[in-house]
Amino acid sequence: MTLARKIAYNTIISTGARIIAVSLSLVSIGFIARYLGQEGFGNYSLVLAILFTFDILADFGLYSLMVREISKPKADEKKIASNIFTIRIIAILFFLGLAILFVFILPYTSQIRLGVVIGSIGFIFLSSSQVLMGVFQKYLRTDKPGLADVIGRIVQVGLVILFISLDLGFFAIIIALCLGCITNFFFNWFFAQKHIKLSLSFDFKLWKKIINAAIPIAASIVLTLVYFKLDTIFLSLKAINSSSLNPSIDVGIYNISYKILEGLIFFPAMFTGLIMPLLSKFAFTNKGEFIKIFQKTLDFLIVLIIPLMIGLLLLSTPIVLLIGGKDFIASAIVLQILSIAIGLIFLGNLFGRAIIALDKQKKAAWIYFSGMFFNVITNLIFIPRFSYLGAAITTVFTELLVTILMIVLIYKTINYFPSFKIIFKALFAGIIMGLFIFFFQSWNVFLLIVLGFLIYMIILYLIKGISKKEIQVLFKKTS
Repeated sequence: MTLARKIAYNTIISTGARIIAVSLSLVSIGFIARYLGQEGFGNYSLVLAILFTFDILADFGLYSLMVREISKPKADEKKIASNIFTIRIIAILFFLGLAILFVFILPYTSQIRLGVVIGSIGFIFLSSSQVLMGVFQKYLRTDKPGLADVIGRIVQVGLVILFISLDLGFFAIIIALCLGCITNFFFNWFFAQKHIKLSLSFDFKLWKKIINAAIPIAASIVLTLVYFKLDTIFLSLKAINSSSLNPSIDVGIYNISYKILEGLIFFPAMFTGLIMPLLSKFAFTNKGEFIKIFQKTLDFLIVLIIPLMIGLLLLSTPIVLLIGGKDFIASAIVLQILSIAIGLIFLGNLFGRAIIALDKQKKAAWIYFSGMFFNVITNLIFIPRFSYLGAAITTVFTELLVTILMIVLIYKTINYFPSFKIIFKALFAGIIMGLFIFFFQSWNVFLLIVLGFLIYMIILYLIKGISKKEIQVLFKKTS
């Protein structure tokens, strides 16, 4: 199979799998939100936010580093992958221990504290699965983790429905999450073994080299994490969210929309992950080819961003009602605000991958530090006054700041400023789509999404928004 067909196949299958996985996740969230109510769902969301925070800390840049290192010519894949996998396990055990310590230091309820303790078991397996993605991206087999994700989600949704029907309560919902994570890991492990025979490995000389290389990437991830998850933690603390009568309810309202954001931003991460080996290959060997692939990927992402943002702006209320029910109607305006952040995150995925491919992650660290500093300060200013709306607005402006600074770094590195001219044609097609949705908004939301996107693509094609030939540049056969 040619490289073009491999990328196309993986993109289609992974996208399909992710759509199914996100759909299952939203079904699960719908059941959980209705069962636990605003406060209970807020506590559930807080438990996950805390665990995800320490899970990302444990990544230590290892996932991106694995993709880069095992993609190099004549790399000892088994040795590199096994040692990175071992480092990740030790790191996640350490950071989850810190997560448990964290919740017992801060004034959280016993429900949240025990929830973090139970949930940490599942996150050991979730974190171990994440680092395996480097293997699948190297061999262009992201269809396999897509399948593993779907199976894990099915297990989780099935158990959530069963436990709710038995009225087993809050902790049973977290146990369902853990069992889904464990299922996901074992399928990913089985699939990965077919490409690289992974095992625990303790080559401490290699560890030192890996950790030194990972530190700049890790710094960027940690700083990004601070502003990606800290808003939920800030919202949960009465000392910060001082205007709220019940911070747990605010966390629940905010996270219904935030879960939608998290589900959607997987696609650019997956797609740019497939493109990254090409960016890495040409970053220092063929600047012209690097720029061509980079620009065409950017055009493709913009074509996806515009209908997504317009659709979320117009359909936020029916989407929120469908997922969380009437108790979470206040989440609609949060989703509208976050739709802008989603578009910026799509772009940030590509810019971040390009920076790593260009080996400029050390210089990028100050960008993420700026984003972290800006986010913390603005959250502390706006959350006390506007609660979850302040958190959403802060997220948008933080993503905008980081995106602009990444563009500046890329320009300084390769003397090329990304072109955004495709956005005008995409906006024209998006406005036509938006008018259709606006005038027929009483129709079924799923029908509106399908027909709206179909109209968008037809209009974009008619005005030559992006040609088949241009898309093929991304999937060009290379030796």
